[in-house]
Amino acid sequence: MMRVWITLLFLLLSPPLLADCHPERLRFTLIPKKDIDQQIAEYRPLFELLEHATGRRVEVFRASSYDSVIDALVSGGVDFAVLGPAAYALAQQREPRLEPFASLAMAEGHFTPAGPYYHALLLVRGDSELHRLEQLQGVRVALSDPASTSGALIPASEFPRAAGMPLDELFGARIYAGSHDKALDALLEGRVEAAFVSSARADEYLSRGIMAAGQVRELWRSRPIHYDPFVFRAGLCPPLKDRIAALLTGSPRALAPFLASQQALAVTRVEHSDYLDIIHLVTGSGEH
Repeated sequence: MMRVWITLLFLLLSPPLLADCHPERLRFTLIPKKDIDQQIAEYRPLFELLEHATGRRVEVFRASSYDSVIDALVSGGVDFAVLGPAAYALAQQREPRLEPFASLAMAEGHFTPAGPYYHALLLVRGDSELHRLEQLQGVRVALSDPASTSGALIPASEFPRAAGMPLDELFGARIYAGSHDKALDALLEGRVEAAFVSSARADEYLSRGIMAAGQVRELWRSRPIHYDPFVFRAGLCPPLKDRIAALLTGSPRALAPFLASQQALAVTRVEHSDYLDIIHLVTGSGEH
């Protein structure tokens, strides 16, 4: 009788377990740093590699905000995602079993050093009369998204030490543009006098010819920030996770089209400890 019950229990449990290890599709999303359709198009070479290696179609969730990416990953609505460091810290507070596993190592740019780190920048226009932080009193500044690392968290936590006062006391208006590109656009178009943006996003604007190096000037930069993690949802089948991680961190030659679209050199392995500094800022604790 006991054997019968064990067999029945196995049959009841096996379908969901097998479905998790052998899903018909892989569900993916990423934080909207710029036009989401453009981002998805740039990730298409990676999706094709994943589809060929796993035999599963990649289904992309078009996120409208950082919060929508966090919600999708925490709820299990997607299998893996690219989050900013702060967005990962916020998501990990809600679901501690999330697993960061990979990140880009960037090519050297005008603002960004080669490797897996970037910076938050405060930029002004090249023809601006603003040359010192104390001159920023009362000006309008663009930020990205409240859950953005370089476009909100680091400026709010690190920049006040350099400026000698909190953002809300220094700036006349703080405008959340919704993405780094929109913050840069607001600066270039004169709708704000300064903008906090990712150094990597500023470099892409230069590489795409959207702006020239002389059009903006750096007034402040943060300490190095570890680049955005690819993160698995909780409960994803370990063999499937291993296959995806091995593909992303394998031969740069196979990843060349994707890396070129990201101005990156390679995909490197990461783990939770790589983001402890950001987690500390988000949670206010040294450990999480």
